Amino acid sequence: MGRLRKRLLDLRREEDGATAVEFAICASTIIIIIMVILEIAMMMFANSLLEGGIREAARFGITGANPDDPDITREERIADIINSHGIGLVRVAASDITTMVYPDFNSIGNPEPWDDENDNGEYDGGEPFTDMNCNGSWDEDMGFEGAGGSSEVVLYTVNHDWEMMTGFLNHAFGGDDGVISLTASVAVRNEPILNGGTGCS
Repeated sequence: MGRLRKRLLDLRREEDGATAVEFAICASTIIIIIMVILEIAMMMFANSLLEGGIREAARFGITGANPDDPDITREERIADIINSHGIGLVRVAASDITTMVYPDFNSIGNPEPWDDENDNGEYDGGEPFTDMNCNGSWDEDMGFEGAGGSSEVVLYTVNHDWEMMTGFLNHAFGGDDGVISLTASVAVRNEPILNGGTGCS
C-alpha cells in the first residue's frame, strides 16, 4: 500500500509530457478557430466575386447590346460575364440570374399602386389597381422580368449555392448539407438610346 501511494505521489510530481498535453488542448482550439476564419473569409470572398460579376454584367445590360455570338442568349452572356469574374470559384448558370424591370429606382420592391377603398393599408381583392407588369393581377412587387427598355431601371440579382469547405458552420448558417445561398444584386438605369420600353402602354 505504501509503495502504491509513493508511486501515485511520484506521478503527481511528474511533469514530463505536460507541454505536449497542453499543446494538444490548445492546438485543437486554435485549429478550429483558424478553420472558422478561413470558412468565413472564403464565403465573403465568393460573395465579393458575385457582386463584382453582377456589376460588370449590369454594365453590359444597360447598353442593350446583344451577344457577339448569335448562338447564345443574352442571359447566357450575362452568366458568362459573372463567371469570368468568378476566377473558377464561383460558377453560375443563366437560370441563377433574374432581371426585374421598374419605372424608377423608388419603385423597386414596391407593390403595384391600388385604390385602398377601405383604408386598411392592404390590397383586398376587387380593389382597382394599376397593372404595372401586365399580368392581369395585383402583385406585391410591381417589377416584371426582362432586360428593360430605354431609361428603365433594371434590378439584376444572382443566386449561388456555395459549398462550404468544412462542417463547422453548417448549423450557424443553416442547413446540414454544407451549402449556403449567396445573393448579390445591383440596380441600374438603362441608357436612353435603347429602343422603346417594355412596360404596359
